[in-house]
Order: sequence, then C-alpha cells, then structure tokens
Amino acid sequence: MLFFIDSFQGIDFLIVSLAYILVIVISLSLHEFAHAFCAYKSGDITPKMQGRVSINPIKHIDTLGFLCCAFFGFGWAKPVQINPNNFRNIKKGIGWTSVAGVLMNLFLAFISCGFYYLFLLINVQNYFILFFQQFFYFMYFINVCLAVFNFLPIYPLDGFKFIENFSSYNNSYVKFMYRYGSIILILLIIFFDNLLFKLISYIALPIELFWSILF
Repeated sequence: MLFFIDSFQGIDFLIVSLAYILVIVISLSLHEFAHAFCAYKSGDITPKMQGRVSINPIKHIDTLGFLCCAFFGFGWAKPVQINPNNFRNIKKGIGWTSVAGVLMNLFLAFISCGFYYLFLLINVQNYFILFFQQFFYFMYFINVCLAVFNFLPIYPLDGFKFIENFSSYNNSYVKFMYRYGSIILILLIIFFDNLLFKLISYIALPIELFWSILF
C-alpha cells in the first residue's frame, strides 16, 4: 500500500497521502466504535462510561498505533474495555462484541468498493476526483485487510476472543495462545505476509466481482 502511494508525485502524492491517512483514522475508529456500541447494547455500560460509544477518532486512536499504521502499514487503536459480567447474556454478548469490529470493516469495504467503481466511471481528471477515487479504494482495501487480520484466531485478536468464548474453559488451545499468541502474530506479520494477502484476496475478489458486474 505504501509503495502504491510512492508512485505518485507532487500534489498528487499529497492528495493520495491525505486520503490514506483519513482512511486509517476512520477505519480504526469505526472498528472500535462497533465493539463499544455492541457491548453497550448487550448490557455493558463500561464503554459508554469511558466515552467509547462515539465515532470521534480522539476517543479511539492510539498515537503510536496510528503512526505505525501510517508509516509501516500495520497498527492498532485503543482496545475497548468491557465487563462481560454486565452482559444480559454473557456468551452472546461476548460473541457479538468480538465480531462487531470485523463486521463493521466488511461493511465499510463493501460499500466503499462500490463508490470506488462509481468514481472510476467519471472521466474528468482533477484533484477532487483523484482524492475520492483513492479514498474509496483505500477504504475498501484497508478495511478488507483489517477484517481478515482481526478475525485470525490468534491472541489477542478478535477471532481468538470469539473462539475462546465458545470453547471449553481454559483449554489447551486457549492456554497456548495466551502464552505464545503475540509471538506467533509477530512472526506471521514478518515472515508470512504472502499468506495474509492470499487470505485477503479470498474476501476482496468476490466484493470486486460483485461491483464490477454491477457497473
């Protein structure tokens, strides 16, 4: 993604970079908002008390995580704190709260891909069109990446929390992930990025196919 931005020069580079930064802020913020909103609707007031049931990026963006995402293509936001004991139904509450961020990312990716194809139909070439073409492309692709990455069954990602919620208490897999999950995650990012992109393509291609046929 960063190599793609580097292919632009001058004012085009600034416009595309601005689109990229805005997408990161919006995507990370709405991902965490979805967690907070779902937890709150499931009966836990903790996110509401901490001001996390909000789309305001200031409530969600972690400075270091944002900078890492902007410059290295990998980052994070402030995790939403929840108290499962407050849920009306603990299993259901944890399950929906775990997947809420991923579902938000998939929704954003699907809608944004449609707008990207729509703006591709506009033959006028100016900075305004360039910005929105790249904004919706980044919004589409980055949110697919966030959805796939966060739903990996590796601690401390959302996919692990989902599996832990519906598995037997303190089983071998859960204990293994609590001990080695962070290390596995780092190794996956460093040495198995091609595998991640293959997983991403399985989600991205059907979305692109749908909108390409429609347009």
